[in-house]
Amino acid sequence: MLAVLALVLLGVLVVAFAVRVRRIANRVGSFECALRRTGAKDWTSGIACYGAGRIDWYRLVSLRLRPSRSFTRDGLVVLERRVRAGAGHVIEARVACGGEQLELAMVREAFAGLVSWLEAAPPRGEPRL
Repeated sequence: MLAVLALVLLGVLVVAFAVRVRRIANRVGSFECALRRTGAKDWTSGIACYGAGRIDWYRLVSLRLRPSRSFTRDGLVVLERRVRAGAGHVIEARVACGGEQLELAMVREAFAGLVSWLEAAPPRGEPRL
């Protein structure tokens, strides 16, 4: 009986995980984006979604419904970018946000979208109407 209950619970968790990933990945403006702290070895897979003046980043392997990180448009700065060795379609970008430096990895098209989104922001320091 306990084994059946454990299997049912595992099945519910797998379905909840799959539904969460599908809902996030199917949002307009979402893209695959791995994240790591500058200098760290391992990447954390995730999905990023454009929001109103921010990008929300969701850890891929999680049941959490809220984003793990949020980056404001006026606080996010691309410091450097490089093409990933062995994967010419993946761009690794070192970014700064809120005094913290991170690295983001995404396909070339998603990086172009990110840069365009940042450049489309209103000028900093000017009053918004």
